[in-house]
Amino acid sequence: MRMTLNQKTVLTFVIGMLLLSIILLFMQRHYEYHLQEERMDNQLSVYCDIIARDSQIVKNFPDTAIRITIFDSDFNVLYDNKTDSSMFYNHKKMPEFKHLANGEGSAFRKSRSSGHYHFYYVKKYGDKYIRTSRSFNTKNEFLAANGHSAFVIVFFFIASTLIFLWSSRRYGITLNKLKNFIQNVDNDKGKMDFPDNEFKQIGQQISKLYHNLSMSQKSFATEREKLLSHLKISKRGLAIFSPQRKEILSNDLFIQYINLVSDKRLQFSEDVFDIPQFSEVVEYLDDKQRYAHDFVGTKIFYITKNEYTLLVTCILFNDKSFEINIEDVTKQQEQEILKKQLTQNISHELKTPVSSIQGFMEILMEDPDMDPQKRKFYIQRCYSQAVRLSYLLRDISMLTKLDESSELFDRSPVKIRDLIENVLQDVALELEKKKFKVRVKVSEKVCINGNNSLLYSIFRNLVDNSLHYAGTDITITINCYRSDNEFYYFSYSDDGVGVDDKHLSRIFERFYRVDKGRSRKLGGTGLGLAIVKNAVAMHGGRITAKKHAGGGLEFLFTFKKGLPE
Repeated sequence: MRMTLNQKTVLTFVIGMLLLSIILLFMQRHYEYHLQEERMDNQLSVYCDIIARDSQIVKNFPDTAIRITIFDSDFNVLYDNKTDSSMFYNHKKMPEFKHLANGEGSAFRKSRSSGHYHFYYVKKYGDKYIRTSRSFNTKNEFLAANGHSAFVIVFFFIASTLIFLWSSRRYGITLNKLKNFIQNVDNDKGKMDFPDNEFKQIGQQISKLYHNLSMSQKSFATEREKLLSHLKISKRGLAIFSPQRKEILSNDLFIQYINLVSDKRLQFSEDVFDIPQFSEVVEYLDDKQRYAHDFVGTKIFYITKNEYTLLVTCILFNDKSFEINIEDVTKQQEQEILKKQLTQNISHELKTPVSSIQGFMEILMEDPDMDPQKRKFYIQRCYSQAVRLSYLLRDISMLTKLDESSELFDRSPVKIRDLIENVLQDVALELEKKKFKVRVKVSEKVCINGNNSLLYSIFRNLVDNSLHYAGTDITITINCYRSDNEFYYFSYSDDGVGVDDKHLSRIFERFYRVDKGRSRKLGGTGLGLAIVKNAVAMHGGRITAKKHAGGGLEFLFTFKKGLPE
């Protein structure tokens, strides 16, 4: 016969209360046992002290029920007031001796000599041990527990069970009415015939919630139609897929964008997973959908194809469904994204030197009597961080001008050979210190119409990059290896440690560092190569980086001879 919910609840309660009662009985039994142990320890300890002060008392000890045994330092029996001591064996392995702590020990066990249960207490006095014990016929006699606590627990169990049975029966009828109401509320047949108690309020609340849910479903359907209309006119291509990568919904622009990337004509949004340029999305989904549970994440990357730059964003939801949206990012839009990233990076980069300066200044203020050498050390550290902050602000200012105010830079004829010589003179001490050799293969005739400050910054940052990261005893080569009617073609290379291939495509990003910790220690701001890239672009050229054939790193860049259009 199938049990009702009320019967299951009652059975669960009874079992739970029974287990609780058993646990309480066990705990009470354990507590009384522990209490009796303490009582016996205290009593027998006093007896041992009395015997230690007057050894003659053992023959006429007042408490005749106490057994007294005296041992030597090797745990051999010297005297026992109940049995001939010659009958005893060594007691070293007895529990009361094995667990001695601070010269005292106790144990409740069965005696081998008498066959009765004894509570033994032993205490060390100089080179001997005195043990006293009291005999008990059974373990329960030692515990001497009364039945009051057990009676209270049993009464508690019976009383609580009866009260719960009365309560469950009282509310059982009302629960059945609530069940019937819930089953019939969907077809408007539910009747509010509850007693005037809290269950009536519950029924009213359920009815209200059901009405709200019905309204929400209608509202959801309306919003869904709005969303579909929005997708149709959106400037982003968007598609939502199930965990099995089946289309849930998509707009026409999504199909247009994936066809822009694909080399063959595509008809369905699910074909996006077969396009090589979207392999990053596939790899990301393979990794996260297979192993990650309740994972929410975003994968963002760019695709450049046919002079278009598309920003692709894959958003993975916790149920493993996901969304892919594609945005056509123009050059101006790319700059806006970079500005946002720059703001975040600037905040992060400024935090370190400012926090360091603040920390050092707090140390100096809190200790006005600091040792002069130590004070000088902290002041030098503050100055070093202030210099780093100054360089960082200078580079940020330079990038801001390059991004927003290119017209502020004046242009005039600049001889590149002379400019390079000025750069090398400014860093001559560092070049000598690190044993650098520089070969300049640039003709005196190479002259472009550009901004002297920006051109200086290009070559200075490239040289500083080599000084900071290439190593020592390095050769730098600056070469204008080609020219045509429109451009000069330059190469800058060193034969230092170089950069791994995985970093080459990102070294021009702002605040990107191959080794972040090492870069900060060497004084880099993380903006040098970003400035180089933008400054080259300001002069109508482009710059790329690759591994140098002789080891190290090589930059290839161009300058437009006249004013960039």
